[in-house]
Amino acid sequence: MAEKGAHLTGTTCTKPSIFEIIAQESLAYTLEPAFKKILSFVISFNPERYGHLLEWSDEGYLIFNTFLQRYYFSKYSASFSETFYGLKRISLIDKKFHDQLSAKQKYLSLMFLVLLPYFREKLSKLSYRYKLQEADNYIPKSKWERFFKKCVIQGHNIYFTLYESITLCNYILYVSGRSMYATPLLRFLGIVLTYSETRNIVPITELLHKVRSSSFTISDGLDIIQTTVARSFEIGAFFLQFLSWWTQENYFTDIMALPAPSAPKVRHSAVKYKGLCPLCMKVPHIRTVLMVSGYIFCYQCILSEVRNKKRCPVTNYPANENDLIRLYI
Repeated sequence: MAEKGAHLTGTTCTKPSIFEIIAQESLAYTLEPAFKKILSFVISFNPERYGHLLEWSDEGYLIFNTFLQRYYFSKYSASFSETFYGLKRISLIDKKFHDQLSAKQKYLSLMFLVLLPYFREKLSKLSYRYKLQEADNYIPKSKWERFFKKCVIQGHNIYFTLYESITLCNYILYVSGRSMYATPLLRFLGIVLTYSETRNIVPITELLHKVRSSSFTISDGLDIIQTTVARSFEIGAFFLQFLSWWTQENYFTDIMALPAPSAPKVRHSAVKYKGLCPLCMKVPHIRTVLMVSGYIFCYQCILSEVRNKKRCPVTNYPANENDLIRLYI
């Protein structure tokens, strides 16, 4: 990328392609579900003790993302996903490009990168929960609560439509060459994306020479640790992109073409519970399957259980309302 970054002058700079812009945004959106999946996997080893931590998964990712993005901004003047694709942020003021971002631009960039996805996820979850309550014909007694629910649902729909429309218009302007800004937020901040210079990597032979000559310092050790951790995240990001591509390529594979596994043997003592809800021990009313365990319950039974205890009542696997699938059979 160095030859592309060499074209950066006071009045011109090389624009990344729209495909690189979309690819780095796709990687940024992949980080949060990957973090939560890893957290859920770790907690599944001892759900009774650590299951409650899943309630704070959004806040956990907020802290992780803050440290990750702050490191990459201070080191490479770009977000994690932008650095992965060889991009960096530069300032555009009065039609002149400046290689260094101002302190205000760095602060606002970090704030938008970290807080915007957090609040967007919270709004999406709250809107989805209120929609489920409407589907259950739940009507709040308070007038203000009904008004608030309506505002949240409508506000989420308006925000999603408006944001996607503005982003699409910005992409069209960017591709047609009428805009230097890759996203609406970068336009607001006065920041454009360009190619970064090639990173200088200290060879192993030089490190070994420092060790032999007793010139190896603590700062060298810290640099190695930082570089190792950063490279680990980047390698992990590569595998995330690969898995995302693999999933999309095999999305339309006929699942019926796979061999059906043999049914597990049912214990004699469990036969009498066949076709009954594990909670109320009655024939399920509005059959609902809990994805994390595969058990079928009454909708009202499992809904209150998952809301209160955040786990499957049979297996104790961590669960939430998004894991419920109603079966209209």
